[in-house]
Amino acid sequence: MKNKRNIISDDGGMVLVLILMIIALITLAGISSIDTSTTEMKTATNDVQHKIAFYIAEGGLDVASELLEQNLCCPSGFTEDEEDLGEATIGITRTTALDFWKNTTMSDPSDANRDLFFPNNYGSAPHTNITMAGNTILGMGSALQMAAGYEGKGKGAAGGGGHIVYDIHAQHLGSGNTVSELMIQWRHVIGQEEDCKY
Repeated sequence: MKNKRNIISDDGGMVLVLILMIIALITLAGISSIDTSTTEMKTATNDVQHKIAFYIAEGGLDVASELLEQNLCCPSGFTEDEEDLGEATIGITRTTALDFWKNTTMSDPSDANRDLFFPNNYGSAPHTNITMAGNTILGMGSALQMAAGYEGKGKGAAGGGGHIVYDIHAQHLGSGNTVSELMIQWRHVIGQEEDCKY
């Protein structure tokens, strides 16, 4: 009777099966956590790239508003570059229209349609395109008189003044195929121009 084995109490193979199941569960948990962390890393990277594109587009609006004010100081527009007729380089910014302050119709910025872009030698690197257009509006209490009933009188303006309200659009094409587009309205008070610098 010593050779008889009790099947119920014989657990020699069961420990091996239990260890293999535990190893399989730990492996699945590890693979799942690696997959989750990879997805989270891609999400974080995309979020950073989109934030960078947003803030560069926002900075483009600041650059555009300053260049708009500078362009308004030059009634005939900026002085063109000698090598590129119809364009001007100001710092790292390039204008594709010398007198963009005169624009009255708005269009969305793109590589094919822009008033300004920077950096001026971007090649295929990230860059920002800008378009703008404005309309003249009389201020409260303003009036224009172009002719009068008396000889030599007229062509006057009442005290309210006028301003030009511009829509400025900036589009940044960033790394990882990110695109950020922003728009602001900019108000220029007519008569506040300085001397032309460009």
